[in-house]
Amino acid sequence: MMLVRYRAAIASQSACTVHLVPLPGGREAGAVSALCGALLRVEEIETVAAGQGAPCTMCVLDQVAATALDADPPVDSPDTAGAMLLGGDAYRTWGWPVIQHRDQIWLSLHGDVSAVAIPTLLGAGVTQILIAQHCAPAVLAHPDLPEHRIVLAGERFGATLPWPPEVHQVIGALMLPPTVTPRGPISWIQPPHKDSLRLSREIDVFGALRTVFSDFPPDEDRVPASGLPA
Repeated sequence: MMLVRYRAAIASQSACTVHLVPLPGGREAGAVSALCGALLRVEEIETVAAGQGAPCTMCVLDQVAATALDADPPVDSPDTAGAMLLGGDAYRTWGWPVIQHRDQIWLSLHGDVSAVAIPTLLGAGVTQILIAQHCAPAVLAHPDLPEHRIVLAGERFGATLPWPPEVHQVIGALMLPPTVTPRGPISWIQPPHKDSLRLSREIDVFGALRTVFSDFPPDEDRVPASGLPA
C-alpha cells in the first residue's frame, strides 16, 4: 500500500486526508483508487510517510475488513435490476475478477483487465465506435471524475500505450455498481454483459480513441488538444 494525499496546492489542508492506495505494480498510471473508493489523479497527489497527516477512516476500516468473495451461483446477472442486490456474486459468475470489501464491490486491475478514464465527449465517441465494431465496452460514471467516463477493457496490449494527457489509466482496483462512495454512487453508463471484458480489448479502446481524434481537428472546442500520435 501507498499513503497518498492531495498536494497542498490542489486542496485545502482540511481536504488533505491521507488515503491508502494499492501499489501501482510497475505500470504507468493516470489515476489510482483508494480503498475508500476515492479516485485520485496521480498528478494531483503526493506520497507521505506513515504517521504523517490525518488518515482516511474509511480506507483504514476497509483495509482491516477486506475479504475475498465466496460466491454461490447467483440467480441473476449484473446488468439486471435484481442483481443490484446480489453484489459481487453476480460478477463472479461471469468470471470477472472481483473482491468485496463489506458492501463495496471491487474489480481487480492487476491481471488482464484495464480501466481507462476518458473525457465525456471523447468517451461517448469511443463507445459508439466500439459498439459499431461489435465489441461494446462496459462504461462507468464515477463521482470523483464527473467529467470523465471510465471504459473497461480486457486483453492488455502488452506495452504501455501512448494515451493522450487528458486520458487517465486507472490502476489497482476499481469499484463497480452498486457500490456507493462517500461522494455518491458508481453507476453504469453502458451496462456490462458477460463478455464485456473479452470483446473490448485495450488496443480496441486506443484505436477507437485515435479515430475520434482524427474526426475532430484539435482546435475545435468540442475536443481538447491531445498528444495522441497519428
